[in-house]
Amino acid sequence: MRSFHRPEGRTVDTSQPRLESSLSQRFGRGPTVASRRPEDPPLRRDKSVTRPSRDGFEIHNASDPLLRSARPSEDSRRPTPTVPRVSVDQDVEQRVLQRPPVELTHSRPQPLPAPKVQVTQQRVFIGDMQRFNTVEIASNTNAGDVIALIASQGSLDHTAVWMLFELANDFGMERPIRNYELLSDVTASWNKDKLLNAFVVKRTYLAPFLSRSNIPTSSPTNRGYVEYESKKGKWSKRWMELREHSLWLSKRDTGKDETFLCSLSNFDAYYFTRKHKSPKPFVFAIKSTDNISLFENVSDYVHILSCNQKDGERWMEAILVARSYVLFQERHVLFAKPGESTLISNNLSRSQTRKQSISTRPSQPLVSVSAPFSASATAVTFEPGSLLAKHKDVMS
Repeated sequence: MRSFHRPEGRTVDTSQPRLESSLSQRFGRGPTVASRRPEDPPLRRDKSVTRPSRDGFEIHNASDPLLRSARPSEDSRRPTPTVPRVSVDQDVEQRVLQRPPVELTHSRPQPLPAPKVQVTQQRVFIGDMQRFNTVEIASNTNAGDVIALIASQGSLDHTAVWMLFELANDFGMERPIRNYELLSDVTASWNKDKLLNAFVVKRTYLAPFLSRSNIPTSSPTNRGYVEYESKKGKWSKRWMELREHSLWLSKRDTGKDETFLCSLSNFDAYYFTRKHKSPKPFVFAIKSTDNISLFENVSDYVHILSCNQKDGERWMEAILVARSYVLFQERHVLFAKPGESTLISNNLSRSQTRKQSISTRPSQPLVSVSAPFSASATAVTFEPGSLLAKHKDVMS
């Protein structure tokens, strides 16, 4: 046990001022010893050595950060415990071992939710506006599905041919909907603020012309004189042609001043359901299948034409069939049956490269190429006295 008593045979020199102790306390620096007394034991830097101070207390080595001040305190009277040094690697290892174990749970990937199919209920009138059936229409429901559903309910006569019609009551016209057309595309062109348009099932002779099996291999053409309503109530005689999946108008049949009317990519033929004042008995319209909000002028959205009954029916059949051809070419997905898309991709796939034997290759080239130009074959002469002639004489 260490002794804290002052030794008997040692005297304390009080003549030196205590300025050094106060400065060390202020700046945190240990006292500097100028000379070592002969009776003090030798000090080693690597160990903490205590010696009696001038005030009668033990002072540790100045390298100790806890006891750098020379003023006596309670900590200096207590014995300093020996703390073993721990390396950085050991400290990190101990911290890792002291951490609580983390349980790793392997979560299975959650299956993606199935996309919600928006289904709307729509009234489908039968024959007239007196009776109707309510059907559910999804984004992939076509007109043929609605006809089959209503027929399965016993509401249609199986001996007749039925087609679904679009009633555009806001313009007073209608058109037959092909069995492969999506009803969601038809309703997208309707004005949602005015609940006037509807679907109706009717008997029609146009069903064979607009069937899937009657799509032609090329777009039909037609031409003739018609009455064109340029403004409301103003009719003009025009020469109209159906070609290149579009309609063209001109004043004469020569077609020199023809103008583009519309394209059948987004226009279709409509019958009038209301009486429209016209110079000819048969009136029909070419109306866009897009929403009217995409057009600045209503005159560009619908075009009204008039002619006699026979020519009008011929125009309607030609325009409707041409529209079917455009749908088949531009939107072939409407006609694809389940599993048919893979067959189409296989037909369009690239065939494998076949190896050709050496014996089948031609032994002689197909095109004979003359030998390259040789300077020795023909002598090149230059004009006497020219630089090239002089250069040739020097080289020779």
